[in-house]
Amino acid sequence: MRYWTGLLIAVAFDAAVIAGPGVLTPERPVQTPAVAQVESLSFAELQQVDRSVDSLMQHLQEGPGDVDAMLTLARIYTEHGWAGDAIGPLARALQLDPYRRDLWVVLDRALDEMGKDQITDAELARAALEFVAAFEMQGHGC
Repeated sequence: MRYWTGLLIAVAFDAAVIAGPGVLTPERPVQTPAVAQVESLSFAELQQVDRSVDSLMQHLQEGPGDVDAMLTLARIYTEHGWAGDAIGPLARALQLDPYRRDLWVVLDRALDEMGKDQITDAELARAALEFVAAFEMQGHGC
């Protein structure tokens, strides 16, 4: 999972550099209080977060319909400044249980931390598919 996240970040950065400086300017100021929190984590704490994420992903391989596990994973991501990574598990959880208010609350928080006001249904569907592919591939990659 970390490989694909890093690759996606590299591709986005390359595209932004090629497109020019106007692409990197957000429409509104991006709030990044959680990023400072990640930078203050020790290596051991980051390893613990990584183990928690890996454990949840492995659990989701065995029980792909566990909405609570997806919510926990999304909360870990948002609490540590990785709001973009929270969208996938939240999108999949919302496909399974669209009436759970706590899922919508965490989604709103993640979008706010990303500097976005809204997300389209198509983007949510794509994020859900990518997330399912990610936890199905967990343990089968490099």
